Amino acid sequence: MLLTEDKEIDIFVASKIGSFKHIKYHTDNTKNSKKCIENLVDIKSLQKDDSITCMVWGNPEQTEIILGRKNQQIEVYNTEKSEVVKAYTADFSSGHLVGLGRCKRKYLAALSGGVVKVWSKKMDFTVETGKLDRMRVCEDEPTMFATGGEENDLKIWQIGEAAPLFTAKNLPHDWLQLRRPVWVSDLTFLPGEGGRLVAVCSRHGYVRLYDTRAQRRPVCNVDFNAMAAVCIAPSFDQRNVLVGFGRGQLHQVDLRKSRPDKGFKGAAGAITDVLAVPGERLIFSSSLDRHIRAHKYDSKELLYKQYLTSKLSSLLVQTATTTPLKNEPEVKEELKEEKPEDTEYKDDDMDELFNSMETVGEKPKRKKLPTEPTEAKKHKLDDPEDAIKQLLRSTEKQKRKREKRKREKKAKSVFHNA
Repeated sequence: MLLTEDKEIDIFVASKIGSFKHIKYHTDNTKNSKKCIENLVDIKSLQKDDSITCMVWGNPEQTEIILGRKNQQIEVYNTEKSEVVKAYTADFSSGHLVGLGRCKRKYLAALSGGVVKVWSKKMDFTVETGKLDRMRVCEDEPTMFATGGEENDLKIWQIGEAAPLFTAKNLPHDWLQLRRPVWVSDLTFLPGEGGRLVAVCSRHGYVRLYDTRAQRRPVCNVDFNAMAAVCIAPSFDQRNVLVGFGRGQLHQVDLRKSRPDKGFKGAAGAITDVLAVPGERLIFSSSLDRHIRAHKYDSKELLYKQYLTSKLSSLLVQTATTTPLKNEPEVKEELKEEKPEDTEYKDDDMDELFNSMETVGEKPKRKKLPTEPTEAKKHKLDDPEDAIKQLLRSTEKQKRKREKRKREKKAKSVFHNA
């Protein structure tokens, strides 16, 4: 589907090696090129533990990006100044950063060791939640955040309270009376619900919806056999979510009908992050095959695909404002330099100059003169019997050569020697 009007969308992408890039995506695909990609971090200065594990917006205006690295470093990047304005060290527990957030002047950080810390100039609050894989802050209610991990089911917390507001309960045992394993790999608050509806995905291959007003057990459960779900994000339609899997599948799950709804093809590696852009109804995804992709939601068509040389971990799409490229090419007007009159040549002078030059051409090839045959050759050619004898000798020589080649080939043959 061709879009008549060209629109620009700013994408920020983080990778496993610690690189941080800005991409200017055009809906007119002819304008997309490598010139629309720029590095925001010096790649030569990166170390082994500088991998970016999580990335979120720091304010509603989308001018600040909070980055969390594997070495417990937190950086606040300003898109307007194109530099890191603040830096923190999250050394309050073991593990790497699995979630970041901001509520007014308070910062939130979660480590995989199982500790979530909320701090500001006037406040310092810590919560122990158990082993974590993901922590997210609710956009509708920034004072609420949810956590989950391996054998640590969904919990919803309120900033300032030591006990969780909601603790999920596992499904009943299966038909063999065996406990169902729990592993929350990612979670998301459904928009417009005030933090009451939370969807989670698991590496054990299930997608569940929890309603804090109804019950502790999930109100909807969708199983995917032998498919590990890695990331989840809200979709355009209500009660629909986008789920990325470890083998490159990207599906939309209808939580009302408890079944998969759509599939978006193209990825060859695990989907690491997925986002829906409501204005253009586009779906952006990053994967471990080092590509970022854009799909049209309605037609499921792959509109954009870009190789970024490193394994991607997360992405953000800027919708509230725009950020210009630092290396954006400027259009320069070519100024025609006027030559002084003394250096100009007149037409007559140029004609005289060319006429006085010598012409250079290729030397003609010498033709070979036909050589006259010697008297002995003339005598041989004139005698027909000698000509017949000479022909017979040449045919016998050729016959002997062919037989010799056959004998040599036969001697080299493996089957003949056997």
